[in-house]
Amino acid sequence: MANIRSLPSGNWNAQVRLKGKPPQSKTFSTQAEAQAWADKLEAVIKDHKHHTIFTLGMTYCDSHLKGKGSYTHAVQIVEQLAHAFPQSIHDITPKLVNDFKLMRLQTVKAATCRHQLAFLSRFFKYAKRGLLIDIPNPVCDITLPKPDKSSDKVVTAGELRLRILRS
Repeated sequence: MANIRSLPSGNWNAQVRLKGKPPQSKTFSTQAEAQAWADKLEAVIKDHKHHTIFTLGMTYCDSHLKGKGSYTHAVQIVEQLAHAFPQSIHDITPKLVNDFKLMRLQTVKAATCRHQLAFLSRFFKYAKRGLLIDIPNPVCDITLPKPDKSSDKVVTAGELRLRILRS
């Protein structure tokens, strides 16, 4: 059940209490924002059995990345992962994740595949810690592709002069 109240500071506080779950609260500048957050959180908590990677990923992006520069890129990754995993998050197994990894490694670099698997893992951790959905993380059992070797080359003064002269 959601409880919305006005604070002396002029802000609005929303608190959601559902049986068997710890209460969650958040403060907003408008009553509409508070109500929207409470409605969304209630729906997520009550309906978590029907989450897909898309709904889980978008919930994660909206709650953690909204307003940041990485939001657009994260939404693109959510859409790519949602295309590969259209089923419920409860039906995603380590075998499916490993098959996805092998398929992606044929078309993209290891770093891209590693980045996508890291996002997938982050969504499952968010489901467990943030939304209190009791679900195992199928990415934990998968060996991630090796990261690219970082470049440790230092440009010398001579190389810098040559570049400037070529320009």
